[in-house]
Amino acid sequence: MKNLKILIATGALALAACGEPGPANVNFNNAALNTSSGNGVANPAETPADDFAMGRPLYEQNCAGCHKEDGTGGKMTIEGKTLNVDNLTSDKIKKFDDAKIAKYIHDGIEDEGMPAFKDKLTEAQIREVIRYVRAEIQKLPSPEQTPAANR
Repeated sequence: MKNLKILIATGALALAACGEPGPANVNFNNAALNTSSGNGVANPAETPADDFAMGRPLYEQNCAGCHKEDGTGGKMTIEGKTLNVDNLTSDKIKKFDDAKIAKYIHDGIEDEGMPAFKDKLTEAQIREVIRYVRAEIQKLPSPEQTPAANR
């Protein structure tokens, strides 16, 4: 019976130690997710199935309402105001550097109806949204895949 109590206590501690962190424990400052099992080998159970697991839901919750799921934007009426929402897949927007897009997301573009997200998203979350938009919506290669990165 004593061994059973020890086994249960050990299992409870292991579950507590391995449980999913709550939002307050998420460190958005890490540039990359740690998918190592501690032995230097990627653990498929720990590797996110989706490289954009953070950026995709942030985009869906904060951006897709205006820019649409596919990023094409267009004319829409929001709170009685007709807007012509930027098409994120256009060559014009694709040419914007990440810093410019981050500034637009952070500060908004009042004259065009784009709200500021500085009080809603952290800088790291904004970077994740941009990373998602660049790869999944604009279909641009990641910086690691560009010829300049291979020099």
